[in-house]
Amino acid sequence: MDRKVLGAVRGFYHQPVLCEKVVQALVTDPEGVYVDATFGGGGHSRAILDRLGSKGRLFALDRDPEAPLDSIQDARFYPIRGNFRDIEVLLGARGVSRITGLLADLGLSSHQVDTPERGFSYRFDAPLDLRMNPQEGLPAWAWLAEQKEECLAHLLRVYGDLPQARKLARAIQLSWRPGFTTSDLVQAVQKTYGSHAHRYKAQVFQALRIAVNGELEALQALLAWCTQAVNPSGRLVVLTYHSGEARLVKALYQRPTQENFCTGHKTYTWQKIAVYRPSAEEVRSNPRSRSAQLWILQKL
Repeated sequence: MDRKVLGAVRGFYHQPVLCEKVVQALVTDPEGVYVDATFGGGGHSRAILDRLGSKGRLFALDRDPEAPLDSIQDARFYPIRGNFRDIEVLLGARGVSRITGLLADLGLSSHQVDTPERGFSYRFDAPLDLRMNPQEGLPAWAWLAEQKEECLAHLLRVYGDLPQARKLARAIQLSWRPGFTTSDLVQAVQKTYGSHAHRYKAQVFQALRIAVNGELEALQALLAWCTQAVNPSGRLVVLTYHSGEARLVKALYQRPTQENFCTGHKTYTWQKIAVYRPSAEEVRSNPRSRSAQLWILQKL
């Protein structure tokens, strides 16, 4: 990757994870049509554009109204404000039904985490919002008021891999109040786990964020669309940060699309090319990449 481009990527408000590996894996045809389903700060998009030829096209999506989609001025770049859950409609309206490859980075941007009023981080005291788009749906503090204890415990267990999920759900509900804050949530975690609370804070915030935003349902819709839209030999490149996300990606290449029970022959749509984790050096320079896994799949 060009050093000037790499420097611009690193200097932006979010440092993209495994940027060079992502672009090398994704761009198989410089004149192809690509999608960055999670624009964020635009670091991956800039690096992709650097690899595209004059006829290549990149469509970039982001549901967050604060994501600077207008920061890239390039004739090959097509920004779209929207949820990748609705990608079929969003791209179909622009005449796109087939693509060469798609990237989805399922992590939060540094901007989202470091903006106190977004309520994504336990480092700040603020209303517990957690919405990827603050203009849609209920903030997490209001959403919590509608959850039954049993349902909340299930979500914490499934989305956060949390022990004592029922006890935590009860602690959250007993301490709930209008405008429930990040600090209120941390106190509920401390009441539940005591001296071990520091181990679970991030998982609790992640579990509630996934539930509030319907993230796994949106990912299922995106992956289903990719199975139809990505051209043969095209690539699907996904950065996951949670076991539930990874399970959905793995299912693409582990489950056959057709199976002949007489002959035992199975037909698959996707092939796994590689899985990477950030190096120790990258984790040191970008600690938020620690839990990332990069999945590279190819359409058969």
